[in-house]
Amino acid sequence: MGKPRKPPTTPGPSESAGDPQNCSIRQFLTPIPDSVLAPSWDKMVATPAFSAPSSPTHAADTWAMPLELHHLLSSLSTKTDLAASTSSLQESLLTEIRGLRKELGSLQHVKTAQARHTEITTSHTNALQSQHPILQTMTRHLEDLENRGRRNNIRVRGLPELEQSPSDLKRTLLCLFNGLLQRDSDTDIEFERLHRALRPKGPPEAPPRDVVCCLLRHPLKEDIMEAARASRTVMFEDASISLYQDLSPATLQSRRLLRPLTAALQERRIVYKWLFPFGLQVHTENGPAILRSELDLPVFLEALSLPKDTILAWPDLTSMYAPSFGAPPRSQRPRRRRYSSTRNTTPHDSQDG
Repeated sequence: MGKPRKPPTTPGPSESAGDPQNCSIRQFLTPIPDSVLAPSWDKMVATPAFSAPSSPTHAADTWAMPLELHHLLSSLSTKTDLAASTSSLQESLLTEIRGLRKELGSLQHVKTAQARHTEITTSHTNALQSQHPILQTMTRHLEDLENRGRRNNIRVRGLPELEQSPSDLKRTLLCLFNGLLQRDSDTDIEFERLHRALRPKGPPEAPPRDVVCCLLRHPLKEDIMEAARASRTVMFEDASISLYQDLSPATLQSRRLLRPLTAALQERRIVYKWLFPFGLQVHTENGPAILRSELDLPVFLEALSLPKDTILAWPDLTSMYAPSFGAPPRSQRPRRRRYSSTRNTTPHDSQDG
C-alpha cells in the first residue's frame, strides 16, 4: 500500500497574510514624518518594478517592502562613506602617533641628559667625600697652629674693671700673679701684651670682661697656671678669679660639642685630660684611652663602658671655618659730606656736629 496523497490546493494568499497588523514591521520602527516619506514614495513609484515571471504563484509570494524600512536602508552609509571615514580616522591616528613619537624622542633625550647629570653629580659627590677627611685634617692643623700662637696666653676671668689705663691693669696682674707664686708683689713679670676682651664694655651690673695677657716666658706662665690649679679658689680684692688657658674659638666650640661626653665622664668620676692637638685622654686599667677623631669614638666608648648614644656626632671643624651664609648685611655708615674748597667756612661752622 502506498502513502495517501494530499489533495491539491489552489495557490492563493494565506489567511495571516491578509492581516496588515500581523505582517508589518512598522510597529517596531520610529514613525517618520510624511515630508520624508513623500520623496521616497515618489522615487519608488518612478522606479520600475523588478521583472518577475507572470505566474500566479510568484505574484502571490512577492513581499512588499515597507516605506520605513526602505528609508532606513537608504540612510545607511555606503562604501564610499565608510572609506572616507576610515581614511579620516587613519590620518588622525597617524597624526597622534607622530606626536607621540616626537614626545617619546624628547623624553629619551631628557632621560639621557638626566643620566649624564646623575653620573657627574655622583662623581663630584665621591670626590667631595674623599676630600672631606683631608679638609678635616687641615682644619685641625690650622686649629693647632692657632693654639700654639696662644700658648703663652692666660685668660683671667672675674677681675673687676677698675683700671683707668693699661698701666693700672698691669699693676693689678702683677699683684695677682705674684700672689699666686708667693712672691713680692713688686716682682717684675715680662708681658708681651695685655688687654681686656675685644668687645664693648657692658653696663655696670654686667660681669667684667676677661683679661687676656701674653707672657714673654713660657715657664713662668706654666708656673702661674700650676699655682692656680693647686688652689681651688683664687680670691683677689674680694672677687673670685679664674685662670684659663687661652684657646682658639674652634677648640672651644669643639669642647662644647663634646660636653655630653665629658658630662658622662664626670658623672662616673672618670678623670680625663684635654690633648693638643684636639683630643681627649682617659687612664683606664688597660692603659690610656685616647680620642682624637671620629674613628676612635666607638673604641673609646667601649673601653669606658659608655652607651653608644652618649655622643651622636664628632665636631666638624670644616663647618666652623666655613663662612656663614644668610648672615644679615652690615649696616653702612653714612658718608660724610664733602665741602667744596671754594666754600667759605668759619672754625665755628666746621666744628658743629
